[in-house]
Formats: sequence, C-alpha cells, structure tokens
Amino acid sequence: MGDRESKDLARKEKKMTPSPDKKKARPSPRESNKENEETSCGKSIDFSNKTPNRTDENENNFDHPVYKEISLKNGLINKSDLSTLKRMCREESIESAGKRNLIQQRLKTYWKSKMLREAGLIKNAAKGYDYFIVIDFEATCEERNLPDYPHEIIEFPGVVVDGKSGKIVDHWREYCRPTINPQLSEFCTALTGIEQGTVDAAETFAEVLDKFNMWLEEKSLGTTHTFALVTDGPFDVGRFLRLSCQQAELEVPGWAEKWINIRKGFANFYKTSTTTHMKLPGLQTMLNKLDMEFEGNPHSGLDDATNIARVVSRMIMDGAILKVNEKLELQPPTETKRLTPHHKPRLIHVSPLSRTQADVWFSSCKQITKGCKELKL
Repeated sequence: MGDRESKDLARKEKKMTPSPDKKKARPSPRESNKENEETSCGKSIDFSNKTPNRTDENENNFDHPVYKEISLKNGLINKSDLSTLKRMCREESIESAGKRNLIQQRLKTYWKSKMLREAGLIKNAAKGYDYFIVIDFEATCEERNLPDYPHEIIEFPGVVVDGKSGKIVDHWREYCRPTINPQLSEFCTALTGIEQGTVDAAETFAEVLDKFNMWLEEKSLGTTHTFALVTDGPFDVGRFLRLSCQQAELEVPGWAEKWINIRKGFANFYKTSTTTHMKLPGLQTMLNKLDMEFEGNPHSGLDDATNIARVVSRMIMDGAILKVNEKLELQPPTETKRLTPHHKPRLIHVSPLSRTQADVWFSSCKQITKGCKELKL
C-alpha cells in the first residue's frame, strides 16, 4: 500500500498502540491546538482520514479491517488511468466529468463513505447546512479605483443550492440605484453590462436589502432551514456589502457575519493548493478543473453567482461538507503586521475562521432552526 492514505492510516494505528517501554508523550500546546487552527490560504486539508459523523464507540477503531479495504481501494484508484476512472464512476452512477485528480478524489470520498457506512462506523445522515445561498455583487467602479473609492452595490443576486442533493433550486435578483455616484462610469457599464436606465429605475440598496431579507423569510431560510452564505472570495461581504450598509447607515445583517469563501473550500477539498504561496483558484480555474464551462456573461452578478453555485453543487455531490471559513471584522485591529514584499495586504475587515469556530457557528444555526420547528409543532 504505497499511497498516502495507507501510510496515514498505518501511522494512526501505530500511534494508538502504546509502547511497552516508553510512556506516551504528551503533545505540546502547539501540536494540540493545530487541529483547531484554520488552514492558511495555500495549505490543503487532508480529508482522506477524517471520518465524519463517526459514532462514539468506534471513534478510535482504526484497527477495523474496513480501513485496510479502503487503503486497497485507494491504491487501485491511484493506479488507474482517466478512462478507467470514468468507467468506475459510471458503474457507481456518480459524476464522471473532471480532471484525473478530481475524479480520483471523488471516487475515494465515495468509496470511503460507502464502506464505512456499510461497516456501521458512520451514520447515514450527512452533517451540513440545509441550503447554501450564493451571492456575487456588482458594484460601481472606475477603471482605476482609489483605495477609498465608495463602491455601491448595483446588482444584488442570490442563488439557492440544496445542501443535501446539491441541486440549484431557486434564484433571486434585484438592481440597486446608487446615490453617491448615481452616474455609472463607461467602464462600469462595459464591465457589468448594466445600463444607466436600469439603475435609475431601481430602488435603493436599503430597500433591496429589505426585499432580500423578506425573500429569505418566505423561503424559511434562517428560521426553519439552516443556510450558509457562499462567495467567490472575501470582497463581496468584506468590501461591497459592508460599504453599502455603512453608506445606508444600516447594520450588516446577521446572515453575513460569517460565510464560505468557496476558493478556500475548493482548494482544501480537492487539494489544489500544496504550498503557502500558491494562489487560490478563481471561478474560471475551478470550472476548468471540474471540466465545466462558464455559462452566461462574466461580471453579470446573477450569471457569476449561478456558476459559483454549479461549483458548490458539484462539491456537494462529490462529498464535500462545506463550513464557513471567513468572518467580517467591523472593528479591525488598529495595528497590522508588516507584510513582506511577497504578500499582498489582506482585506483588514475579513479574517479566517478555525474549524472549531465554524462548528460553533453551525451549532448556533441549528439551535435557531430547532427552536422554530418546535414552535410550529
């Protein structure tokens, strides 16, 4: 068994077996906290040895024979060529599109989940949000924006993805009328395809945000059903939504406090980033790796959000359990670390979330929806 998963499983089994001559070493504080730290932008998380929803009685049962079977299956997948991998997918009635490494990951996740479930080591129910709301704002802009340029949201889209099936089930869009710079620049119109007459006839951001909140209520999102916000990068919330709320003298809505930066989630799940300096994949890169083409017009907010939703859909079907990984800092620290020339200044109003923080956020969402369900009985 030469693949990495086999080595990792063997290493875990070895750690679990106490040495007769030596006392078990206590982990250092740095080692014990490492598990709860957020993976940096470039590093990938190894999901191959994480068993979701494992029952307590089997939590440390790595000597179960099913793990050897999983390792053998992973070894076979690693040695197979692309045509064989696609045939294996078709035989199991799962998606066969994508590059070789992504199909390998898909098959490994599928077989591991299936074999552990058949062995009684995991529960059938998947842990995750009921729905995902994908947003991708378009905002006022100039060809060369100054750092303090007052961006105003002019297109507000939302696309709903079912967290269990991965299907896109609904979408919503409204345009917003800017008030600080009511006249769109030629560059903005050319980039987004949004005409001056469209925003002139639209309602203000505050009115549109209120409509969006009403739409969420109508869908029982955040009340009866849990949901998480999904963005392509940190700027939709960290800059555009934050600025538009500030300009309208509104509080940033609670559903936008934490979100899933799909670039990080994609890189971690499919292991597309292996070094701390590797750039996170953008939307077109993610689509390319999934062997998918962009549908619609780039920089149309709804089209961008729909294509991001397609990536989310594929990840769910491939077995990904998406968790929030970024949060909004309305009061960022006054002092920031001096960055090296190799690093670009990060968005100061956005910070990463640890896995523990992500789980706490998910639990709080579950508690809110549980309370609503109990009230309706």
